[in-house]
Amino acid sequence: MTHWTRKDFLKASFAAGGAALLTRNRAFAIGQAGGSANGDVRIAVVGINSQGAGHMRDYLTGKLKGARLVAICDADEAVLNRRKADCEKEGGKVATYQDYRKLLENPDIDAVVCAPPNHWHSLMTIWALQAGKDVYIEKPLSHNIWEGRQVVEAVKKYSNRIAVAGTQNRSSNDIKQAIEIIRAGTLGKIQWARGLCYKPRDSIGRTPGPQPVPASVDYDLWTGPAPLTPSHRNGPRGPIHYDWHWFWNYGGGDISNQGIHQMDVARWMLGEPGLPPSVVSFGGRFGYQDDAETPNTLVSVFNYEKAPLIFEVRGLPMKAGMRAMDAYRGARVGVVVQCENGYVHVSEGGGAVIYDNDNKKIQTLAAGGNGAHRQNFVKALHERKVVNGSISDAHYSTALCHLGNISYLTGKEKANAAVAEAIQASEPTKEAFGRVLDHLKANNVDVDSTKTFLGPLLTVDAATETFTGEEKVIVAAANSCPIRKRVGRAPFVVPDFQKVT
Repeated sequence: MTHWTRKDFLKASFAAGGAALLTRNRAFAIGQAGGSANGDVRIAVVGINSQGAGHMRDYLTGKLKGARLVAICDADEAVLNRRKADCEKEGGKVATYQDYRKLLENPDIDAVVCAPPNHWHSLMTIWALQAGKDVYIEKPLSHNIWEGRQVVEAVKKYSNRIAVAGTQNRSSNDIKQAIEIIRAGTLGKIQWARGLCYKPRDSIGRTPGPQPVPASVDYDLWTGPAPLTPSHRNGPRGPIHYDWHWFWNYGGGDISNQGIHQMDVARWMLGEPGLPPSVVSFGGRFGYQDDAETPNTLVSVFNYEKAPLIFEVRGLPMKAGMRAMDAYRGARVGVVVQCENGYVHVSEGGGAVIYDNDNKKIQTLAAGGNGAHRQNFVKALHERKVVNGSISDAHYSTALCHLGNISYLTGKEKANAAVAEAIQASEPTKEAFGRVLDHLKANNVDVDSTKTFLGPLLTVDAATETFTGEEKVIVAAANSCPIRKRVGRAPFVVPDFQKVT
């Protein structure tokens, strides 16, 4: 695989007569280099079983003006063939790849849109930049904090490339207007921000042991930088797809899966540019026993200096026997920012509504832009400037998800009375725990006999993105957690751009 340096790129640009690249006119440069006559950016979509299929269709059908689909890639050959057939039905002719590294060798691909499982996100982004490609990477940015930092450093190094994170709400003008209202002081001082992910998550069942991988899947490629271990899941989606979200080797549960969107909005609205001084989490996997590892109930509290950011995950329904989910002030997946004189509710889709403290609607914002993120990526490709969805912002918001999970993973099971005693000093945390217990009771969980994992209050060194403190055993466990740092396995090793320990 070719690794392009900035010097190599500029040299090649001059040799091809592509002076337009140096003046940031992407459309002209693509036309000169043999791309579409109308200057369309040539796009490849990677990871096309779920979210990536939506990206593929948008580029295939012409929904995203200024770009066109030229290639697709997936480690599952069955998925690849199915999506190729979908393209052909639309009259599209695309190159197909099972190995992402081979795709990157194709000089007729300008940019890659990547939507693989989480454990591939950072490495795919870095490899794309090294290969001279622009890149859109789906959320979350990383599987662990360290590799997310390497992506940030790679973007700095390959600064002639465009890199955008799939944090769609960053393109919402409604949220931007709500932030302006908060900053103006109209609602008074922020008291707290609460992110919510109440999504139904049924049991994935139990397996007797390692499950066979479908012949269509190159399991070594699918596993990539993660440790190569047998699959121990085989729910309705099979032994490979989607349910990897609930295993630490590949995902981080719903705080990383869905919650990264709401975490990003909450941090943005607080105006916090980086990581918090400390974090604590509590939760568990309640209501059933299955093969999955990540909690279906989790509360993480990030103790920012301005105001706390509280994140809540619930996978169980409102009560046993129902499909409907609980809601907090009418929100199931969203963000609530409480101020002195009212609060702002941001929906999953990026809409924003302002209420007073009596829950009376004051204003529904209608600035729009809530579905524009993918088109904004294409705009960034042509204008050579990232406005929405910076990699740096995505790193910090993704790292928050990891911090919450690390506190949980370094915690211990405790009786709920002991948990209540430990958190009583924090009113928002105590209130959240009380609602968790009520929710578990509604789902027939015996909270008197069932224990909850309570993580330690971890002190965060924001400069080094590590943990510090006097409790040496706990600090060592947190710093050695794979969700804090994992470098990958050969040949899928994440490059180290700054020698962070």
